[in-house]
Amino acid sequence: MSRKIELLLPAKESSLPGNFTVYRALPRRELRRVGGFVFLDHFDADEVKPENFDVPPHPHIGLQTVTYLFEGEILHTDSLGYQQFIEPGAVNWMTAGKGITHSEQVMKTLPRMHGLQSWVGLPQKDRQTEPAFKHFGEAKIPLIEYESCKIRVIAGNLDEKASPIPTFQELTYLDIEAGQDCFMNLTVPANHELAIYVCEGEIEIDGHFIKRFELAKLTGNDEKLRFLSAKGARFILFGGVELPEPTVIYWNFITDTIGEAKQALIDWEEGKFSKVGKYRKISQKPQDDDPEKMKLL
Repeated sequence: MSRKIELLLPAKESSLPGNFTVYRALPRRELRRVGGFVFLDHFDADEVKPENFDVPPHPHIGLQTVTYLFEGEILHTDSLGYQQFIEPGAVNWMTAGKGITHSEQVMKTLPRMHGLQSWVGLPQKDRQTEPAFKHFGEAKIPLIEYESCKIRVIAGNLDEKASPIPTFQELTYLDIEAGQDCFMNLTVPANHELAIYVCEGEIEIDGHFIKRFELAKLTGNDEKLRFLSAKGARFILFGGVELPEPTVIYWNFITDTIGEAKQALIDWEEGKFSKVGKYRKISQKPQDDDPEKMKLL
């Protein structure tokens, strides 16, 4: 048996500070998480100026943020003192643990910025781990080349190729670049919850199409995934073992209880989180500090 489409959802547009548009695929009322992944933003914009993408310092606890680009460049700055440019094919993997603050900025006008940010919820026993930041250059991410397809193993493993990125739970995160008339039959972990999100083009699974800006939750318990792409596509396959309860997703936090999450928000508002000392605001537009947009971070 091969996995099929269980649920198909279009991503929803959201606007970040600087009026930068993202396509939010997770979380949704219909689908709160896939394996350990609790959040997925896709962005694709032309002529992005620094004032268009200046995400101010904001906090996280109980999760990991994963930033991955196809095109463009983002500067990550955090309260641990790290400042790192991320470029196409590289991976920024930040562990919030018991608390971290970070910002993300574009520092020069970019012809195109295209990429993804996802959040991985930490298992309950690991939510109070010390915060950390790691950067993995493109050369460190395993690349598997087939006749009509290239697959980069961001997390987990495929065909005996394993990602060097350590994780707190079993994950699958693959960047799949399919050429024209590509047909693949992949072996995937049977115990992983999995979903596909299409960034460019479209693919077909079991006679059903997944188009750009669509997320498809796949059926479980099968170790085969067959897909066809007639005209070519770029998409991700992601998920992992189920994130066990208790798991509360509230603003930028993963916690055991809603009370714990609300206390973290109070702590943030009272200035109790560590500062991002190297952050320098670029845009001076008043709407950049709009509380409603900050809620989307």
